[in-house]
Amino acid sequence: MPRVDILLVSLGTTLGWRQADRLFLEQLQRAGVRTQAVSVGFGLADRLRRGYPVNDFVEMHAARRALIAALSRHEPRAIVISSTTAAMAVPRIPMPYAVRLDAPARMNRPGARNALLHRLERRGLGRARLTLPLSKAAAAELPEGAAPAVVVPPPVLASGQPREERERVAVAYVPDPKAKGLDVLAAGWAAAALPDARLEVYGLEPEWARTHLRRAGVPEPDGFELRGTVPAAEFRARIRAARVYAAGARWEDFGQAPLQALADGALLATVPSGGPFEALRMARELGEPALVAPALEGAALGGAIRAAFDLTDERARAYRAAALEALRPFRPRAVQETVEREVLPRLIR
Repeated sequence: MPRVDILLVSLGTTLGWRQADRLFLEQLQRAGVRTQAVSVGFGLADRLRRGYPVNDFVEMHAARRALIAALSRHEPRAIVISSTTAAMAVPRIPMPYAVRLDAPARMNRPGARNALLHRLERRGLGRARLTLPLSKAAAAELPEGAAPAVVVPPPVLASGQPREERERVAVAYVPDPKAKGLDVLAAGWAAAALPDARLEVYGLEPEWARTHLRRAGVPEPDGFELRGTVPAAEFRARIRAARVYAAGARWEDFGQAPLQALADGALLATVPSGGPFEALRMARELGEPALVAPALEGAALGGAIRAAFDLTDERARAYRAAALEALRPFRPRAVQETVEREVLPRLIR
């Protein structure tokens, strides 16, 4: 059996991570690299995963076991470990490794209760040959002493030809009503008070959404439509037709959907979400500061939404052109070139 060039250890605890790992493997294979992927199983320890930071300790030790078992079967030239958590307990190994991460633990696991995680992260990232953050925002938050960073984002591409004439519609994607701020979004839409406009919310079942809003004490405003879950192609088609993508998330690790919205020509009206939210960093540089709310609350988001709908056609065209230029490093060919020119020569010399 030919020797493996790169062994990918995939924690894969979310759909987004599994998709990102699949895309990364495809990039390696297009570069002619022999790959082997290893998924991490939790076994009986999975019952302990009830909250943080315990989840992190279960996951890091499961990743360590998976890596050791894989090394008994393969002799890779290098290893890529997906997520900073999976790299925290990596043993000393004779081959170089890189760590892919959406956010460092010191950013999404702050506070004294996570001090041990922060120390383990510094050790794991310091021993690596490379870190591969998904965004510039994540790279900026890497701990001191971390290995050199090469930003390798998931590719972002337009899903079709955007419409020049847009419907008087805003679109939002809210798979998690708390983290993605469904209540902030509803309050923001009410505050925007736009006549003859509607906000279409995708990503979660309507009853779940209504239960969350009732518990949050936020009524459903006029023109607020809960569309449930739909196929990705249908969702992207609605973005291409909509004028605005509205984002009220309390936390974004990367923010794939808002980046896709920018690629499909929507104006991004967003709160200043926590996390390495790449689309937020980009939105602040696109020349329309009024589209970024000054605070993470409904009234502020309402102002940003209203500003997006009020933008003149000329300024909207300039915004879309600037967004496409900012997204150039996220295009599949650009990401592939980064992998081939900046990652592989330094990882498998």
